[in-house]
Amino acid sequence: MRFTVDTNEMNEAVSVVTKAMPAHSSLPILEGIYIYAGNGNLYMKCSDLSLQIETEIPAMVEEEGCAVLPGKLCFDLLRRLNGESISFESEKNSLKIKSGRVKSSLQIMPAEEYPEMVRVNDEFSAEIEQGILKSMIRQTSFSVSYDESKPILNGVLLKFTEDKKLIMVALDGFRLAMRTEKIDNCTGEKSVILPIRALQEISNILLNDEEKIKLTFSSTHLMLNIGTTKLISRLLDGEYVNYGGILPKNFATKVSVNVSELRDSAERALLMARESKSNLIKFSFSHDTLSITANSEKGSINDEIEINLVGKEFDIAFNAKYILDIMKVLDEETVYLNMNNSVTPCVITPTDGDKFYYMVLPVRLFN
Repeated sequence: MRFTVDTNEMNEAVSVVTKAMPAHSSLPILEGIYIYAGNGNLYMKCSDLSLQIETEIPAMVEEEGCAVLPGKLCFDLLRRLNGESISFESEKNSLKIKSGRVKSSLQIMPAEEYPEMVRVNDEFSAEIEQGILKSMIRQTSFSVSYDESKPILNGVLLKFTEDKKLIMVALDGFRLAMRTEKIDNCTGEKSVILPIRALQEISNILLNDEEKIKLTFSSTHLMLNIGTTKLISRLLDGEYVNYGGILPKNFATKVSVNVSELRDSAERALLMARESKSNLIKFSFSHDTLSITANSEKGSINDEIEINLVGKEFDIAFNAKYILDIMKVLDEETVYLNMNNSVTPCVITPTDGDKFYYMVLPVRLFN
């Protein structure tokens, strides 16, 4: 095997594929980067057998071949090379590397020992704009549970409906995040659960633009292609929580509030609340004012912002982080806070349409 590639293109490609490489594995070969040089390209992939990322870059191939490189060492070495190009040449069980005035070598492993993930058959597919999918992931993924005793909640539900909508849902037992968007070329109804790690890596690869990508599903896996990069992820097995049965429908109080003002006020209150180790902040609603307070042994804070309230006035408390996580991902100027009383959930919705739905459980107040 002998080939030459552009240094910047090589480093970008290695940075992409190694997102799927496990730091430690019972199969040491998975801690490597699989490469194949041939047909004018260098193909690379990494996998942990649940997630696989592949990509390719142009290469001047003088002799085709394949090998598995030591992943972390290769990554660290290549990004420190400063030549415009990198030349590789295999010799027995090693790969000689040359860039500028630097010469090095890496021990390689046999490519035939690298496990192959399942190929994804096109049983169901849908198309969506990259920017929209990226936004949906950003606005739901923070609500995923990391409790390993509830593995089904370690993923995000993607529900494709008959009327060509994608509903994305994440919940952790204390809050729920739901995003809805119209999509194109959806081949029917389907519900799948994607692991949070796969979604995060998808978001990292996606461009924030209007170009559409195709999501292809088999009964067990997802595949998507973004340019020269392909991602394959195993789906989580099992039934998701019947979240529809826990969503409040009617509210006694509806509050219109400015998102940036609520975010800034909650951030200030959290500075004090976290000193008490509880993260608890209290919302006191009056007709035109929301007072946000927090107390600790080191001090207290009382902040006020203007609101428009329809319904009854009352006090309610929250974990400040749960409110902030929502406010930080919203793009809207104003939202509605919908509530019934101090012990039932607060639901955050847009002032127009049904693009998102967030539910946060309150913390019980003791007088």
